[in-house]
Amino acid sequence: MMKFLLPIFLFLSVILNAQLISQNLEIRAEKKYGPFAKNRFLSIQKDLLDKLKDANDTVKLNAVNTWVNNIKYDSDMDIYGVGDYWATLYEFVGKDRGDCEDYTIAKYYILKDLGVDPHKMKFTYVVYKDRRGRLFAHMVLSYLKVPHPKSKNDILILGNNNKRVLPASQRPDLIKVIKMINGDTGPKSKKWKKLEINMKNKKL
Repeated sequence: MMKFLLPIFLFLSVILNAQLISQNLEIRAEKKYGPFAKNRFLSIQKDLLDKLKDANDTVKLNAVNTWVNNIKYDSDMDIYGVGDYWATLYEFVGKDRGDCEDYTIAKYYILKDLGVDPHKMKFTYVVYKDRRGRLFAHMVLSYLKVPHPKSKNDILILGNNNKRVLPASQRPDLIKVIKMINGDTGPKSKKWKKLEINMKNKKL
C-alpha cells in the first residue's frame, strides 16, 4: 500500500509547493514576522488571486498595483545591509518594506499567477526625475499592450512613485529607458536565477 501512496504524496507536495501562497507559507510567515504578515498573505490569496482570477488584464493590473504600493518603501541597505538585493515576494510582504525592484518583483509574480502573459511584462530599468529635478536609477514593471510596441501609448507603467497605472506617454518623470528584461521569457541574469531559486523555495 505504501508504494502506491508515496507517488501520490510526492505529487501533492509538488502541487502545493507550486502554489504562490500556501497554508504552510502563512504558518511560516506568522512564526517569523507575526500575525500581520500572515494576514497580508491571506489578503493576497483572498483579495487578489481568488477575487481577480476571472477579471481582464486591466482590472488585474490596477488592483495588484494598488495593493502592492501600500507596502512601505525602504532601501536595501537599511533592510538587508547591502547596496542591491532582489527580495522575493515573500520577503517583501513579510517585512512590509522594500525598494523599487521589490515592488516590481511582487507585482510581476502576483500578476503571473493571475494568468497575465509573462511575455507582456518586463522589468524596466529607467532614469527617474523627481519633482526637484534630481535623477535616480529606478525600476518599474512595464506591461506591453502589443508584442512590439511602436508608441509609448502601447506600454503601461506599474511603478511605486506614481500609484496609478498609466501609459508611458503620461509618465514624463521617466525620462529614459535603460533596458527591459524578463528572465522567464529570455536570458536569465545571475540576479534573476537567484530570485527564481528563492521564489521556488518561498524564501521569507
